[in-house]
Amino acid sequence: MRKFLRVVLVFSVIMPLAFVSPSAAQDSFFEDRQQEIEKKRQEIEERRQEQEALQREALFAIKELDVTNAQIEEVDAQLNQVLSWIAAAKTRLGAVELSQSAAQKRVVDAQEQAVELGQEIAAIRDQLQDQVVQFYLDLVYEPNFLLEDGDPNRNARRQFYVEELGGDVQVLIDRLRRAYDDQQVTVQQAEQAQIEIEQAQTEIQETLVELAELQEAQEKLQEEWNRKRELLQARIAVEAQEQADIESKISGLEQNIEEIEDEIERERERIRLEEERRKREAELARLAELERQRQEDLARLAEQERAGQFDDIDIPAPPEFFRPVTGEAGSGFGNRVHPIFGTVRFHSGLDFANNTGDPIFAAASGTVIQVKNRQGYGNTIIIDHGGGWTTLYAHLSQFNVGLNQQVQIGDTIGFVGSTGWSTGPHLHFEVRYRGSPRDPAKYLSL
Repeated sequence: MRKFLRVVLVFSVIMPLAFVSPSAAQDSFFEDRQQEIEKKRQEIEERRQEQEALQREALFAIKELDVTNAQIEEVDAQLNQVLSWIAAAKTRLGAVELSQSAAQKRVVDAQEQAVELGQEIAAIRDQLQDQVVQFYLDLVYEPNFLLEDGDPNRNARRQFYVEELGGDVQVLIDRLRRAYDDQQVTVQQAEQAQIEIEQAQTEIQETLVELAELQEAQEKLQEEWNRKRELLQARIAVEAQEQADIESKISGLEQNIEEIEDEIERERERIRLEEERRKREAELARLAELERQRQEDLARLAEQERAGQFDDIDIPAPPEFFRPVTGEAGSGFGNRVHPIFGTVRFHSGLDFANNTGDPIFAAASGTVIQVKNRQGYGNTIIIDHGGGWTTLYAHLSQFNVGLNQQVQIGDTIGFVGSTGWSTGPHLHFEVRYRGSPRDPAKYLSL
């Protein structure tokens, strides 16, 4: 027994010392991890700022590209207009060339007709010359034939010759004049058509020169803008890749933060489990000590009973206990017929009749050392009041305190229920000294 006490004493002294260093190491661990998280979050913020700057640059480049495309479309529209003008000019040129061909044909026809008329005139002139010669020969042999009143037949014949000769000449002259006039009109038309053709050709040549200049300028402009567009598109692609890289870095940093947070959570869980393990070990040590003391008390009480002494001799004065509920006291401490099993069993507490949900108060100040569901007792709370004294509250419907919580006398620690082995809502209340149940009625003002 002394050896056991020494072990418990040494354990109680060593345990606080053993936990000092791990606690400091844990604090350092959490501080380092938190600093690492903050550093990575700062880096994420910097990357996001870079990303926003890239997005602004990409937007500007896209706007430039839109302006370039609009300018190219405008020049293309102008070139299309010029091309339509050229097409119209070519159409006009074709019409003028047709007119020129027609005019040239008319000139040729007129020239051919003039030649024919010339030949005809020459023939007439030859004929006329013969007639004139004959006429004048007759005159030679008949001097003053117009002045003489000779043979009337001769005079008539002479008059016929004169009239006939004059009529033929006039006809020929009229025909020749008309031919000359037609020929002149045709020549003038052909000349006018030729002038129009030359003007149209000049206009077309000027338009073609202008078109060539515009096309050359457009090609240069297109080449420059294609180069600019390629540069802009390349810049946009680079910025998009940089944004993707930043997103990847941000994702990696966020993943690192999650991993660190998971590590922190695992460490906290390990610490919690370690703390629970230490508490369980401490609770087991405390319960072992209580059990040892209870066994000693039982042995001492048995010895006192054999000697005829009272069972409360040498028991220290308990704390002042407060009535835990307002209900009436019922089944008391000692042997009784169990209301469920129907057999005689020892009843280690005092029952109070109450309604479900009525508040339950701490009978004295202390530390909550148990909050759990126990077979038979149902939802149970045990409070340690120091000096070996504890109180137990059973069959609760709901807890209002937690493990290791400090409570003051009169605090609401739970609510009346009917959990565990119970025939109805009530509070089963126990007072224990070093684990041994005592009659609660002796410590309450009932």
